[in-house]
Parts: sequence; structure tokens; C-alpha cells
Amino acid sequence: MDPYLRILDNELILPGVRGRHVFFHISDTHICSSDDLSTAEERENAAKWESNWMRGKGSFAHSFGEPFTDAQRITTVEGFGKILAFAAEEKPEALLLTGDNLECMHPAGERFLRRTLPSCGVPFLCVPGNHESETCAGIWEPGVRVMESDGFRIVAVDDRRQTVSEEDLDRLESLAADGIPMIVLYHIPAAASGNREQMRRFGVYFSVDGERADEGGRRFVRFLETAPAVKMTLCGHIHGYSDTELVPGKRQITASQGMIGFIHRLTVRGE
Repeated sequence: MDPYLRILDNELILPGVRGRHVFFHISDTHICSSDDLSTAEERENAAKWESNWMRGKGSFAHSFGEPFTDAQRITTVEGFGKILAFAAEEKPEALLLTGDNLECMHPAGERFLRRTLPSCGVPFLCVPGNHESETCAGIWEPGVRVMESDGFRIVAVDDRRQTVSEEDLDRLESLAADGIPMIVLYHIPAAASGNREQMRRFGVYFSVDGERADEGGRRFVRFLETAPAVKMTLCGHIHGYSDTELVPGKRQITASQGMIGFIHRLTVRGE
């Protein structure tokens, strides 16, 4: 396997699910792209962002005790290409991208995602991160989005402002009411009753705190804690791997940075 890639395995067992369903959870790729249509200023900005992340991603890796070698010292565009090539070979059921896919909303980056993600041949579901806007047409859209699977569903939610809109919260509660098991995707981790102390160690910027957020954020965390349909959540933002419990038995998996090749392989199966 390409030495750039780091695969971490997680599993979710759901009664009634048939077979094995494999997903790739990827976060914080922070793509810094320019192309033939870019202006000189855009090319200069992309090079500056890339240089900053070449240092920054090593610092994050060191702080989390994660591997960072010469294999990880490649550009964000090269790294994302390696992730997609591996996905095209392995053919998971879907790619689940939990935000900061782009360093910021720049035209070449949007063109790059629209060209490369569909060409991978694997279905995908993306949420925007705090470096991104509500919409990247053809890649992610406003509002709660749902991917149905065999006996469960994956639900994408925008929490990039450390809150969730009333409309999206109403939609989440409506989806949960039918009892179909849900895996919820969002960007900024939740600090809930079961993991608040762990998440607060990262600082206020790095979580939606169920005690300190605005009403939308508090209601979102309460929903994750109390909705029986929510079985697992996937997020990113902190640039390091974390596996905590929102409440006992309900895991929140925070992906490490895709910029250094981390793919979190989630297998969902029945008992």
C-alpha cells in the first residue's frame, strides 16, 4: 500500500443489518489548488496556503502522536489523489467527508472537487467545514442530506458555525422519529455529557459544547445524546483521531487529518 496512506478501522454493529457495509470516513483535506484558469493572485494564494499547511500538518501530527514521514510531505492535491485512487481500488459503499475539504472556497478548488470526486466512481456524502461555505454545487448542498443503506441511513448536517439551524434540527428530529438507525456526519465535534471533559481540552474553538453553545448548538447536542435512532457520529476539525462517547454506548469518531493520508474505514454489519 502507498506509504502516504494510514488506515484506521472502526465497526458498528446494528441488529437487522444484512451483510457488511464498508465506508471511508475522510476529513480535513484542506485542498489548496490552482489551475490554468486561476489568476496570478489565486496561484500565489494556493502556494502560500500549501506552504503553511506543510508545516501545520506536521505540527498537528506531532501533537497527536501520529506518524508524519517524508511520505506525508506532499501537496494536498497529490494527497487527495492518492486517497481517491485507493477508494477506486477498494470500492467502499461511499466516501463520507466531514468538512474542510477545501482550505477555503476558491474557484480552482471547487473545480478540482467537481472533477475528481465523481470520477472516483464511489458515491460520496460531504459536509462543509468552518473553512467552507454552505454550498459547493454538485459536491454538497444546504440542509440535511440523507444516504440510505440496508437497514440504516447516513445523515449529513452542517454545524460549521458551532450551531445548527432550526430548520435542520426539525428535519433531524423528523428523521429520527421513524426509528431507522442513523449515523450522523458533521464537522465540529460535539461536547456532550459523556465526553465534555475530553473535548474541552482542545479549547472552545474545537467543539459544539452542549452547555456553552447557542440554543441551536445546545439543541443539536441534546438531539445527539437523546435520540435513540442515532447510533454513531462521525466528524473532524481537531486534526487528530479521537474516539469518545457522547453518552454511554454512542460513539463519536473524530477523523485525523486527510492531509496526511488518514482514512477511517467504518464497517457496519448486523449481529
